[in-house]
Amino acid sequence: MSEKSVENLDGSTPVHSDKKGLLSGLVVAAVLVALGTFVFSESIETLDVKAEELGFEGFSLLPAPFPEYTVPGFEDPLVNFLLGVVSVVLVLVAAFAVGRLLSSPHGSRGAPSA
Repeated sequence: MSEKSVENLDGSTPVHSDKKGLLSGLVVAAVLVALGTFVFSESIETLDVKAEELGFEGFSLLPAPFPEYTVPGFEDPLVNFLLGVVSVVLVLVAAFAVGRLLSSPHGSRGAPSA
């Protein structure tokens, strides 16, 4: 088979495709975090604006852990970008670990051997 094949004969995926997919995923995630941090964070929340115009007041049963979607002490956009990238990496590591556990030969694929 050629190097461009998705699976090897034993059913495993080539290591270079995993690294390429991981790198491209990280780049896409970083672009989306940058857009969210630097572009979309400045947009007006129209639901809040309409509620104020109509005279509705909100109440909360519990205090918000991150009021106004900010972490106290981290109001700088660059710091928010870095926090977003760290969060994406943490989620990616967790998803990778779960994927590894589910694809391990000791997973629930049939009866256990004696």
